Amino acid sequence: MAEITIRISDKTLRIVGIALAAGVLVWISASLWASGIFTPKYKLVAYVSEVSGLGVGASVTLDGLPIGSVVAIKLAEGSASPERRIQLVLRISKRYQDAIRSDSVATVTSEGLLGNRYVAIHRGFKGAVINANGEIPAVPTRELTLKEFSNSLGKMVDCWQLEKPSTGSKAQATPETPPKPQH
Repeated sequence: MAEITIRISDKTLRIVGIALAAGVLVWISASLWASGIFTPKYKLVAYVSEVSGLGVGASVTLDGLPIGSVVAIKLAEGSASPERRIQLVLRISKRYQDAIRSDSVATVTSEGLLGNRYVAIHRGFKGAVINANGEIPAVPTRELTLKEFSNSLGKMVDCWQLEKPSTGSKAQATPETPPKPQH
């Protein structure tokens, strides 16, 4: 059998290599742009009492809209209040700076009962804009634990069971037939 040899010129190989490298660079640039690495950001600080389950890189939302992330979690230095034990450093997209005002509040919360923890900022409308490296007031949240949830579910079932016999006795009663009129 005859062998077929395909020859590709060096010029063609260079053009294909350059085009492939350009495509990879465009793809990397688009991925970085979409991730928000090139958008301007600024930092805010919040002081909270506890951060169990919250980690560096956790999401920060403004009225449910993702706007940044947690970049540092530190023990607060010289805090006189137990509600200000932990310092959170938040990196926020600069375009939301005007929406975060001094009457806004931050809370550490979770997505549902067993979801990831994140920082939720609830927007204020009347206060002054919080500048870069400023402090946003934090409000402690009371999280519902699995034990509390199961206890409340048990109480609901108990209430339903107590209601059941009373509704069952009504259903067992036979309706009376009205007497027939006599002519």
